[in-house]
Amino acid sequence: MNKRSSQQSTSGIVKGLGFAGLIPFLVPALLMIQGALSTKGFQSAALFGLYAPYVFVTYSAIILSFLCGALWGKNVSGENHQAVNVVLIFSNLIALSAWSCTLLIYIAPIMSIFAVALLLAGFLAVLICEREFERLNFQSDSDKKIAVSGYWKMRVQLTVIVSLLHAVVIYLMIQEL
Repeated sequence: MNKRSSQQSTSGIVKGLGFAGLIPFLVPALLMIQGALSTKGFQSAALFGLYAPYVFVTYSAIILSFLCGALWGKNVSGENHQAVNVVLIFSNLIALSAWSCTLLIYIAPIMSIFAVALLLAGFLAVLICEREFERLNFQSDSDKKIAVSGYWKMRVQLTVIVSLLHAVVIYLMIQEL
């Protein structure tokens, strides 16, 4: 198998896993919408007996931490050491804030809204940081630029969808206050 077809195969797997990863965001969000539209209300939204907003927040925190770990892995192999150090610290702070969101949801309803907003900001911040890292490290390598551009398009699409779902959840939570 040549290098190009190997990249395309991996790209298909990455895309499949990336878009399949939207399902655990969609299901609780749809359950929350259904609950908000029904007479039972938003608070009735449950998935396997678990409160749907908490399922959404915990999955979001895990995926955000995963993205931070992937960013960490890319940067460890990077050449721009000063930028790498900033990204490594940044990815750790975002991962820790994602973890804190899993704790905030137990304090008060308003803190749950703050947790979802913080997770939303984390997804956007990781996307921006990843883009900056790619720009710094692949300015001259055209093969890597091509591979990165396909991945980047997918990352933007996924982040837009995830961000919209976070905004919907925030809206629903505010409506329940």
